[in-house]
Amino acid sequence: MRHPVLSSRRLRSVAAVAGGGLVGSAARTAVGLMIPAMEGGFPASVIVVNLLGSFLLGLFLARWERATGGATSLRFWAIGVLGSFTTFSAFSTDIVELLAADRVLAGVGYVGVSLLGGLALARVGRRIGVVVR
Repeated sequence: MRHPVLSSRRLRSVAAVAGGGLVGSAARTAVGLMIPAMEGGFPASVIVVNLLGSFLLGLFLARWERATGGATSLRFWAIGVLGSFTTFSAFSTDIVELLAADRVLAGVGYVGVSLLGGLALARVGRRIGVVVR
């Protein structure tokens, strides 16, 4: 028997990602309102959400692997909430804008802090998630 395109399991997956996306994008908007761009337009709020999101994703994945959390919790938290909280499109746009304003050093620093900081904080979050019960 063929499965319908939107079986109840698939609908739950879509709903989990959509619900998490609502939460994550609202949280990202709140951080953006609390942390305005720095002088010269440096995108401080995007760095904060991307670094914090990297840390939280590492923490979540370490905890999720040890727990009995199912695919729905992974879709809600990792893909929905943290996927919409962090933002590659804003990161890319910010780099283009910094370079267009001849702020090459700021652009390179932004890329470095975002990539290296994100990787480092994801690793820290994962290690904490493994250690903390």
